[in-house]
Amino acid sequence: MMNNLYPLLTGNYKEGVTDLDRLITPALMRIVRKKYRGYQKKFRYPDLTAGQKAEVRKYFGKYERVNLLCHRVFTGCSGKFHPEYISEEMYYRRIEPYYSDRLASKYLDNKCFYYRFFSSVKQPELYAMRIKGRWLDGHFRPISLEEAASIVGEQEKSVFKHATFSECGYGVYFLDDLNPEERQRRFMELAKAADPGRIDLVVQAAIDQHPAYAALHPSSVNTLRIISLLTKEGVKILASAVRIGAGDSRVDNLGYGGVLCCIHEDGSLGELGIRKDGTATREHPELHYQFDGIRLPYYHKAVEIVKRAHGIMGHNRFAHWDVAIDSSGEAVLIETNMAMGGGIDAVQESCGPLLGKYTREVLDEVYFRPDGRRRHRPYFGMNERNYFRLRDNLLAITAAYYKAGYTQIVLLCNAALRRLDRKAIRAISGSYPELTQEEIRAIRRYYDPYVKNVHTSSHRMYKAKSGVFHVDYVPEEMFLCDIDRYLSDRDMAYYLGNKCYQYRLFPDAKQPEAVAMRIGPIWVDRDYQPVSPKEVLRKVFAAGEVVIKGAQGSEGGADVHFLEIKKDRRESLKEFRSIIRSLKRDIVIQRTIRQHPDLARLHPESVNTYRIISLLLEKEVVILSCSLKVGAGKHRVDNGCSGGFYCGIDSSDRLRKIGSLDNGTTTTVHPDLGYTIEGIHVPALDQCKEMVKRCHPFMAYHRLISWDIAVDDTGDPVLIEANLCLGGSDDTQCINGPFFGKYNHRILDEVYHKK
Repeated sequence: MMNNLYPLLTGNYKEGVTDLDRLITPALMRIVRKKYRGYQKKFRYPDLTAGQKAEVRKYFGKYERVNLLCHRVFTGCSGKFHPEYISEEMYYRRIEPYYSDRLASKYLDNKCFYYRFFSSVKQPELYAMRIKGRWLDGHFRPISLEEAASIVGEQEKSVFKHATFSECGYGVYFLDDLNPEERQRRFMELAKAADPGRIDLVVQAAIDQHPAYAALHPSSVNTLRIISLLTKEGVKILASAVRIGAGDSRVDNLGYGGVLCCIHEDGSLGELGIRKDGTATREHPELHYQFDGIRLPYYHKAVEIVKRAHGIMGHNRFAHWDVAIDSSGEAVLIETNMAMGGGIDAVQESCGPLLGKYTREVLDEVYFRPDGRRRHRPYFGMNERNYFRLRDNLLAITAAYYKAGYTQIVLLCNAALRRLDRKAIRAISGSYPELTQEEIRAIRRYYDPYVKNVHTSSHRMYKAKSGVFHVDYVPEEMFLCDIDRYLSDRDMAYYLGNKCYQYRLFPDAKQPEAVAMRIGPIWVDRDYQPVSPKEVLRKVFAAGEVVIKGAQGSEGGADVHFLEIKKDRRESLKEFRSIIRSLKRDIVIQRTIRQHPDLARLHPESVNTYRIISLLLEKEVVILSCSLKVGAGKHRVDNGCSGGFYCGIDSSDRLRKIGSLDNGTTTTVHPDLGYTIEGIHVPALDQCKEMVKRCHPFMAYHRLISWDIAVDDTGDPVLIEANLCLGGSDDTQCINGPFFGKYNHRILDEVYHKK
């Protein structure tokens, strides 16, 4: 609310402080209207003619009534009238929220994530990054602040950037023209000044730009601003401009005096440059060369990397990209503005209408459904995530309702989690023996420094199922409501836990081969390039057998479907389409894996996977526990809700005595096949642990992760899923003992004494 109060009262926002992606519509409109009224008052642009007004109203009449102030400003500044100009009110109220999920932008538009999300394109060399208060080197290995300072001090030219809240060049500092000791000292000052709980950081190599771009303004890196739209047909380039610095500024942003000038498809500049104050100029304000006639090389390479990078952003289909051209003529991605970060006024004043030849096509899609009915005006406070948060919390609190694949469990509040947990334990605890009074007193003495009147029902269940009492069992209620919430950012997990992103987030881990993915409404191939539904069908039929998964909210094996292409291709096509229609959100289609023979023998129908739980400490990843999930019956998945069970693994890589079933009971033999569980040796567990230790450091927003890993027939670990939060603690503690083991007091002290 405070984020919106200042813009609502003043019509301004604070760079580096205001979270633009969270502004409500009235705050946005106050900022926009104040800006354009200021332009009109300052420059006194002539009013549009009656014919021009009629032309604009006729063009936009079937969409909405248009405020003509933007058309008046754009026409007065550029000297050219176009009825297709898009007003900022229409853009921020309807177009931008239709094509971009602002909350996804808040969590994913982070320069630290660029090195994974956009790994297919060239970026500035990474020296170090701070992500959620933890430093990593250029190879994503944990380091200390002092080690990061030492690395930066060795580089002659580097750039220190805020990875978030960095609009208009805010939070960018250059660490050159200093000796190594001064660079280290300056780096330490900047790092300590940036709030580690709120602002992530990256330190990159400075760009040595191409001479043709350096000639525009030698002091700054002059970048190309390319605006693209991701559609089902591919990536469309809507507008392009070059940003040119001015004065002594090292950055080319308009906020620091720079100029924005249109660039045509052949790389030639337009005749008009626009400055932040709304003034237009035909020459550089200091160097006095004319823009018209200059031709910049390698523009096509910048377009190529935008088209290559945009495919992964199916939830942010409208994006503004900043691309530099280095001294070797290669395009280098500097930044992308997924939502709200890229203004459209200067672009239209210099380049003409924002949407160009696609204007009608875009407006028709935004305002009308495919059947011709009018779309409802979006309510910005109720995007998909907020809808699920409201629905699922109400159901969980009032009806204790939870359904795997339906309930978005990561969005549940503490009251909802407590209601569900107590209902689940009550349903099965009646058959468990009561704890002794001495055991209850021991539990309360142990947890009294952290939680008053701790519930002992979890200890009762764990003791009954395992046959052993431990005072340091972590009560499930404490785990769900306090500990897991402290160790993992659940809002970010809602977006970052998308299985479509796993291929980029964990590039060092072998994963099932991707056939195709649907991110938002866009189908992409395994290289994140848009493909048609017909091409997706061809790939699926060529694969022969695939597994189709919901990429979000697939706890407990929900929304996991196996499809085997039959001889009757029509029947297979019908089944495929039925599965796709049943999955409402993102989808990933993968080739099925052939598991290791030793694991297949435990239950041949399902892929039996390890559940490895890891904890990220200051500079290391520790493995808390390992268990094996084994399927049962005819089910193809190994989850407990499908009849499978969890079995602990001891230090010699052998299964422990008991397996924990989802119905609250335990077993010492397989429910169907009848073999004894205890003592069975499991393969490749050490390799799986090493994979986890390689992958986890980058996920600093999620310090506690439950990994599901299979072993294929070649003996290689294969990452199936990373549960970034709420992986559960009950089954783990029943079969492996206290959740955090020797780290229990350390975690409890951190969670409860730092809250």
